[in-house]
Amino acid sequence: MRILLISFLFFCHCIHADTIKNYMNIADNIPQMEVKADPQAQAWARSARHVLTITCESIAETMIQANEIAKNHGTPIFCLPPSVQLNAPTLCGLIQQTYKEISSQQSDKDAMTVSQIAWLGASKQYPCQQNTAAKNEMLHVSAALGQPSAAQPPVTQPSTEQPATAQH
Repeated sequence: MRILLISFLFFCHCIHADTIKNYMNIADNIPQMEVKADPQAQAWARSARHVLTITCESIAETMIQANEIAKNHGTPIFCLPPSVQLNAPTLCGLIQQTYKEISSQQSDKDAMTVSQIAWLGASKQYPCQQNTAAKNEMLHVSAALGQPSAAQPPVTQPSTEQPATAQH
């Protein structure tokens, strides 16, 4: 009964755990609670780990679906290598790593949502290569319209003037 009550209180607390500050506080406290001899602390740690796993799993599924839609429109947000699956353990690690690597002010960083950190981490860790077919098509269209492209410097006409020679 006690474990059920502790779990209920923990889940109620996690309803407000939408900021990365709360998420990281929970993640950082899990190892400390696991090593305590107190069975309640260990039960809390197990519950906390399950909540973070469910959170990561839910965010990962949403990210995969949203990225698939973006990919169908030709603009994926991240591109996973074939050997990587965006699952709960992968995303939980990525969220914690990204949070630690962000260089903005602590208060700004702490106010971000867990999902924002996840998106930022995935787009930085798994960037997409430039779509060369689309880039080449844009170069072709720009050339057809006679507009210089940012990817291709404008062609300059050779000068008809002779360069000045140095006189000794």
